[in-house]
Amino acid sequence: MSKKKKGLYFIEQILDYKQYQGQKYYLIKWQGYNNRDCTWEKPEKIPNLPQYISQYEQNVKNLGSNFYYIENDEPPLLEDFIGVPSQQKQSKLQDQVSLLKQELNQVKKQQEEIIQLIQTLPQEKKPQQSNQQQDSENIQDSISELSQKNTEVKLPNEGGFEYGDQLDKIGQAAQIKQTGIKMYYLLWQKRSNGIIPKNRWVNSEYLQKYDIKSLCYYLQKKLQ
Repeated sequence: MSKKKKGLYFIEQILDYKQYQGQKYYLIKWQGYNNRDCTWEKPEKIPNLPQYISQYEQNVKNLGSNFYYIENDEPPLLEDFIGVPSQQKQSKLQDQVSLLKQELNQVKKQQEEIIQLIQTLPQEKKPQQSNQQQDSENIQDSISELSQKNTEVKLPNEGGFEYGDQLDKIGQAAQIKQTGIKMYYLLWQKRSNGIIPKNRWVNSEYLQKYDIKSLCYYLQKKLQ
């Protein structure tokens, strides 16, 4: 109930009682207001508390704990009133944290497998390494030339690693209920032609293929 600057409020009765972290709270029904305008108050804020508690206990005894229930006029929950997540919300948060931990463990496992695979590869001779380095430089030069000619070559409006775009950050994550697939919303850096690619939803496999470090960083940040 929003408090007015002027005027007094009079207690009609106590509708419910709960306790959170050792602190008692009473659901107060105010005279002239609906149930949805009730407030949860601490004992020290309630004058003549024993009188109202006695009335509350009598109502529960005679009419049951839901004696005050009126359809479409339900009072606020204690969790919402004091800004504490409900048990249902806490359970959902714990489930999300567990899923993030599982996904992070999978990514770490894949990283370890990739590192082991690289370590088992035979080392090539220096001349071959030199040739590979030269080939790599030639590829980088070609990429640079293509980037400079973005105005001539029409790139898709949607961003993507496959188009040579650079990731700015992972904006958010969501899970598809029907399939359970985890999706990530990617924001891209500005291209050399001054155009910012359109943001894009991708699955975790796409990120693991192109930028596994950013995925790990995002998941670790979410778990903190």
